[in-house]
Amino acid sequence: MNLILFFTTTFSSCSLGEKMHFFSPYVLMLFWVHCFTPMVLSINLVDEFALIALKSHITYDSQGILATNWSTKSSYCNWYGISCNAPQQRVSVINLSSMGLEGTIAPQVGNLSFLVSLDLSNNYFHDSLPKDIGKCKELQQLNLFNNKLVGGIPEAICNLSKLEELYLGNNQLIGEIPKKMNHLQNLKVLSFPMNNLTGSIPATIFNISSLLNISLSNNNLSGSLPKDMRYANPKLKELNLSSNHLSGKIPTGLGQCIQLQVISLAYNDFTGSIPSGIGNLVELQRLSLLNNSLTGTLFLSSISFFLFILSLSLKLSKI
Repeated sequence: MNLILFFTTTFSSCSLGEKMHFFSPYVLMLFWVHCFTPMVLSINLVDEFALIALKSHITYDSQGILATNWSTKSSYCNWYGISCNAPQQRVSVINLSSMGLEGTIAPQVGNLSFLVSLDLSNNYFHDSLPKDIGKCKELQQLNLFNNKLVGGIPEAICNLSKLEELYLGNNQLIGEIPKKMNHLQNLKVLSFPMNNLTGSIPATIFNISSLLNISLSNNNLSGSLPKDMRYANPKLKELNLSSNHLSGKIPTGLGQCIQLQVISLAYNDFTGSIPSGIGNLVELQRLSLLNNSLTGTLFLSSISFFLFILSLSLKLSKI
């Protein structure tokens, strides 16, 4: 219906001469160029304007690449770090990692409705992460690791239902982890280490069954872990929660996450005994429980060849 309405409106806007020969093949071609091309160009200008805004928010470009390469004299699909999809020629990838860029992230990035991957890692972006990023509904990877971002994690990120990888580590983020993070049901990597995040870890995070990696180390998180993670995280391979203020007992269900390769809970305030099931995790390669108040005996029947590593990691616990 919308297409018919648009077609009728556009037809009405054309001149009388165009209407008389409207169905001539040659005139049809002219009609398309004359009446439809401006629409296509205006759509693509949205992406171009968004990139220009991103460039304008960058105050220092150590390599000078954007200053010389990001020019409207050429298609933005040919600009450094930009990839476009076909046939729409819309921006699908922005990769400006490790370029020594300094500035802020322009909110206009949220207008890139075909963006699949945004990688600005290892730069000097500061100020807060704009909530407009939550409008990029196609986004699958967001990598802002190792910048100088401040403020909280915008809840709008939880609207990115296709997101698979989220890297916000090594910034200066504060506040709590959004409780609606469980809306990201395709998320595989949740990585927020080396920030100043506070509050408890939302239990809903452990209900994301697609998660492979949870890394929240070196924050100021507190509270306890949910009692049973077995059914919620069947694919979990790495759990790194070290250097926080987490307390309570280590969940027994952790020993039933059979694909776990890394468990790092060191430098927290965990108490009680170590779940015996951890000793049966045949994929486990690293276990670090250093500097807690744990008691009991850990039997290493299936991972005994890691005994030396384990003894180093456990030596300050009360085993």
